[in-house]
Amino acid sequence: MKNDLTCGVVRDLLPSYVENLLGEEARAAVERHLEACPACTAEKEAMTAPAVRTEEPEKEVDFLKQVKRANRKRIIVSVTATAVGLLAALGLKVFVIGTPLQAQSVAVTEIRQTDHVLYVSLMSVSSGSAFHGWKVEVEDGAASIYARDVLASPLFRDGGGIVGVSLDLVREVWLGGVSGRLIWKEGLVISPKTQDLIDAKTPYCGDASAMGRLIDLLEIRQRLGPCTFSLHTSNEPYRLTVDFTEPVNFSSGQWRLMRAYLYQLLALVENLDEVEYTYVSNEAGGRTSADRVRSGSVTKENATEALRTMTQAYNQVHGTDWPVRKSVKDYAAGLLDYQRMVAVLRDSLGYME
Repeated sequence: MKNDLTCGVVRDLLPSYVENLLGEEARAAVERHLEACPACTAEKEAMTAPAVRTEEPEKEVDFLKQVKRANRKRIIVSVTATAVGLLAALGLKVFVIGTPLQAQSVAVTEIRQTDHVLYVSLMSVSSGSAFHGWKVEVEDGAASIYARDVLASPLFRDGGGIVGVSLDLVREVWLGGVSGRLIWKEGLVISPKTQDLIDAKTPYCGDASAMGRLIDLLEIRQRLGPCTFSLHTSNEPYRLTVDFTEPVNFSSGQWRLMRAYLYQLLALVENLDEVEYTYVSNEAGGRTSADRVRSGSVTKENATEALRTMTQAYNQVHGTDWPVRKSVKDYAAGLLDYQRMVAVLRDSLGYME
């Protein structure tokens, strides 16, 4: 067969040639043309090299997979490092740095005073807390005890401590700064109960919930027996009446305790003028309960005069110069005045907080 195929015809036949679909004569004619035509030969070779064209995409896919795996590893490492860093920061915060000591998180177990040093024994109110970095700072006559409150761990196990406070030029000692809790002033330990009672004082005896809180804080029912309370505020004098609901036999000690409670109630309630009490005595001498009904009352004037006398006696015995206040109400003006009143009542009436 003569080589008379044009390039155009050969290129049209190349797909069938490559797929081996031509007859013998056509195939032979195409091959004779290819032997003499470099351009058509190049065209054929391009069509017969599919493996070369598909190899590159496969390499690209493998490369992308490697990149994804590397990115995944980097992300995992980054997330892990971030988590470890956060855990380390959290551990540092709760086990080492902690928070500043709060007055309510610490109980004062003992206060001892020498000539020039006050030793304060402290204990955490929570078994899971520990303290470290105890220090004392003094400013304008006020000494403040500070520490760091952390979660108990092998690093810091101790939930308490003993802090020595130099009393040179110091008039008062606070836990956690002057915004915390006053624990000592001018030679007197300020008890937590005094703090609670001063915080609970009320200007109006008609506030039943406030009166109930004071009565509970004073522990009148626990120490003297079951009783009810009624308020008389429709006109002056404003009065609180305490009715003991079970027959009682007040000893002389209990009577003194009763007086101490009445004085404190009159001090802590600003507009309270009088406290009245009634009870049924279980002593012999009356055939019926009505025969044994007893009652009495204490006015703010009675309380003021009694505290005047007791304070003067206390000063004389102990060599102090505590001021005698003009009214029983003035003894609840602040923590120091109230604690002094408690000391006077303890000395004169045997009252114990």
